[in-house]
Amino acid sequence: MKSFIKKHQISIFFILTYAFSWFPWYVGIGPEVMTMGPSLAAFLIVIIVGGKHGLIDFLRPFGRWRAKLYLWGIAIFGPAMLYLIGLSLYILFGGDPPPFIMIREELHLIPLYLFMVVLMPWNGPVGEEFGWRGFALPKLQNRYGPLIASLVIGVVWGTWHLPSLFAPLGVLGALASSLGVFNFILIYTLGTTANSFYMTWLYNKTNSSALIAGIVWHAAINFWAPVLLSDSSLVAAQEGTHLPTIVPTLYLTVLAVQVLGAILLTIVTKGTLGYKEEVQRAVQIA
Repeated sequence: MKSFIKKHQISIFFILTYAFSWFPWYVGIGPEVMTMGPSLAAFLIVIIVGGKHGLIDFLRPFGRWRAKLYLWGIAIFGPAMLYLIGLSLYILFGGDPPPFIMIREELHLIPLYLFMVVLMPWNGPVGEEFGWRGFALPKLQNRYGPLIASLVIGVVWGTWHLPSLFAPLGVLGALASSLGVFNFILIYTLGTTANSFYMTWLYNKTNSSALIAGIVWHAAINFWAPVLLSDSSLVAAQEGTHLPTIVPTLYLTVLAVQVLGAILLTIVTKGTLGYKEEVQRAVQIA
């Protein structure tokens, strides 16, 4: 059994990720995808295959915090820059700016919101990134290269969110209702795939830091989107008096910027996404 799991661990990881994440929604226990599924699947396989030493090796990239300051800056503010470029284009072509409620009226609550986004295990960064960037990326990249790895993770990551598109009280559910579930899952997957390319590049440039490329970038995605693009209100969310929304046209404009940026990054790096120089050295060090 152990040898079988070791031989097919990537495929088993994806199967377990969907099973752990979708089962509560399927049986009616939860309203949407269970966010901790990818990390739970990764930990389970790592422990079975590698035991204690395998677990230590698996966790090591999440402790790699030493990186050039500009790479930390990209991880924290990169998603915000992409959002602001898309927002600027949207306004330039006649769109109305969002109300920026969290900035104008709830600035004192943002540190609490940031803490919840980053550290709560039921949110994306911790719940997912031990799976996506901690487990799947190094294995897929070493076997198939950075482009295929980024594409596969991006597609799986996007389609994995499907149950959330049926949640009536979520932003994704509202967008899916407006654009159609089938159309939106394709559109949303384009976004996760674009982010997957950025995160692979960061992973390779930071000496395989799943902390910076995974948790920090993912947290920045989740943090900046409601702050800059929607009418989200922390007070209203706590009181249950308002469903946050984002204008579909604004969402599509931002998505276009993200995709074009990922294409440009691929061209500039000649398809390596920083892999040949940075990751080979990281593998030798590990």
